[in-house]
Amino acid sequence: MKYRQWKKNYKKLHGVNPPLELDKRKQRRLAKKAVKTISYMDFAAVATRAAEALTNGLASFMRGLGGAFDTAGTVCRNVADNVQPIEIKGRVFSWQVREYGSSHYAVYEINALGGADELRAITYSQKAAEKIAEILESDHLEHIRQTSPDRIQRRNDAADSLRAAVITAYESGVLK
Repeated sequence: MKYRQWKKNYKKLHGVNPPLELDKRKQRRLAKKAVKTISYMDFAAVATRAAEALTNGLASFMRGLGGAFDTAGTVCRNVADNVQPIEIKGRVFSWQVREYGSSHYAVYEINALGGADELRAITYSQKAAEKIAEILESDHLEHIRQTSPDRIQRRNDAADSLRAAVITAYESGVLK
């Protein structure tokens, strides 16, 4: 009865019901209701949403970091190529990007000895296909340089002598 009388007197004096800051009973009731709604929440769904958000954030961070590392790797590879060029003259294999269907791009391995072109990768992006071809070529060159440097020198010497023979043949008039 005391609460009811206090509420009526407040309304009589101020013309409105008492505000939440003054009404202790209403505050306790709302606090109990909030606790009930929190206890009824589905924590598994909340945890799943939080895990998805964390996974998406981590994936986007890793994509950005991968792009930065890719750029740094390209810069380092270009500097290394300028310092010590990896050039194998008369190479047998090379890679080429071509359109594949209406919306795809393919990376083909071209065999200079007359073998068939071999499909190596298919992607939606031309830029990605060009990057794949560049990586395949640099990996192949680096592999040959690491495993058999003498083979590179022999191949370069053979290419140089062939080039010199062709130039001499043109100059002497044998080839026209």
